[in-house]
Amino acid sequence: MSEGINLALLPPLDVVEKIDLETIITDIAERAALDNASPVDPAYRVALAAAYREMMLRQHANEMCSGVMLAFARGPQLDHIGVTYYRHPNGGPVTRLAHERDDDFRFRLQHSPEGLSVAGPDGAYIFHALSAHKDVKGAAVFGPHSAVNSTAPGYVDMVVLSHLGDGVPSTGLLTAVDAYLWPKRPMTDKFTAKAATVSHYAVVAELVMKQGPDTETVRRVALERAQIYVKEQHKLGGRIVESNLHWALTVEGVVEVRLIDWNDVICQPSEAPFCARLAVSIGGYL
Repeated sequence: MSEGINLALLPPLDVVEKIDLETIITDIAERAALDNASPVDPAYRVALAAAYREMMLRQHANEMCSGVMLAFARGPQLDHIGVTYYRHPNGGPVTRLAHERDDDFRFRLQHSPEGLSVAGPDGAYIFHALSAHKDVKGAAVFGPHSAVNSTAPGYVDMVVLSHLGDGVPSTGLLTAVDAYLWPKRPMTDKFTAKAATVSHYAVVAELVMKQGPDTETVRRVALERAQIYVKEQHKLGGRIVESNLHWALTVEGVVEVRLIDWNDVICQPSEAPFCARLAVSIGGYL
């Protein structure tokens, strides 16, 4: 099963209306025949108040619409979507695990139809692994004679990545995944949960900047963008490549990015990259 499409990054649906306060004000002034409207006119001030209230009502309607969309719902709204529209293989609704993050719960909901099959297809195995414990960040399944599992037919390996630490799961987490999936697997499969291989790496970058009053702020913004990128790629099969690091570090004020002793980190489906050190410094000015 692939990660699929991140719905939140798609263009917003037409049901979410763009709001332009000036357009609302102009429309109210025209309908009220305020030909020479100006802030000193008491009637115009009433029109401004009405326009502001209409804008807030439209924004509220937009938020209500977004709250029933899987891509944008959060908190109790997301819980409601899970209970109402998605079904677990046991027949009950797909509910949030204890302390499960919104993004993780959303991912499980999006892929829950995979779990309606018994845990034989890759997608079903992965859905059930993610449902086994809140600390499961990612999972990949490998059948006989794969790159990870070279055992006899009928043996299935589930590689697990954890939310905690560098991603290597604890023995307790692997035991929880194994116990959860064992009764859900096809009777012919011999299932084993295994730890993902985590590749540690370091990013050391120097930024050549424009002269300005606050280059430290620019450096911090570049660092934050790089942190987001490496965090997003902390997943099975993740890739940390030079072109994306340059993109993340190139913010307004940065003229050039220099990576020190860098080699791309390309992980296999059973591996995940983990950034052990991320250092961004100012390497000069233009």
